Amino acid sequence: MRRAAALLLPALVLAGCGGNEARKPAAAPTPTPSTRPEPVVDPAARLAAAVKAAWPDGVKQGPITFDDSKLVDTGFGPVLVSHGHVRDAAHADAGTIAVHYLDADGAGFTLRKSFPKAAESGSFGDLAEWSVSDKFLDRPVIQVEGGGTWQGYTCSVTTLVELRPEGPAEIASFPSLYDDGGAVEDRPQSIRGRIADIRKGQGFIVKFEGTRSFTERYVWRGGKYEREGGESRIPTC
Repeated sequence: MRRAAALLLPALVLAGCGGNEARKPAAAPTPTPSTRPEPVVDPAARLAAAVKAAWPDGVKQGPITFDDSKLVDTGFGPVLVSHGHVRDAAHADAGTIAVHYLDADGAGFTLRKSFPKAAESGSFGDLAEWSVSDKFLDRPVIQVEGGGTWQGYTCSVTTLVELRPEGPAEIASFPSLYDDGGAVEDRPQSIRGRIADIRKGQGFIVKFEGTRSFTERYVWRGGKYEREGGESRIPTC
């Protein structure tokens, strides 16, 4: 009886050791690294930094003041597009679109390339309107309209300028407004054209409405948009 108890004791001791191993605390889980939110960039401050890089001496450049700008992010870096106008301008003075290619530099920018007259249009020192669009091509396109009145005849031209890695390039230009009401008494004409039905990288149409209604189609060919069918049907000044 004593021998059986002696044999049982080591077995209980071993069992107790195994039980102690089972009760070892589990390894602490690996902490998940905290994710910090991306810093919020103030668009106004970013635009101001871009303008400072493009115009370090101020936005007044001779007779032209560039006080209306947009910062465009492209696949080849940030680009500042600026509209300039001339105060107390002569009739022949045009409005201007300047383009600056920038490089990010910390919280600011450095100037890479400058194109102070990427587009000129209009009269009396200003454009009619301008915008930047991503509808025409994979790269941004500046759309500019400018015109004027000469001896009662009012005309306007629309110009498209593509922002390419090497610099801005004009890809289309066409008459978009004609009005002779200030010069003609018998059957005056007033015709306005608007771009519509844009197919990116393929083409678009210009819908003309007014005293006459018609459309003209432009197709992408040879690195620019060209009008189909020869000369435009809208009169010019």
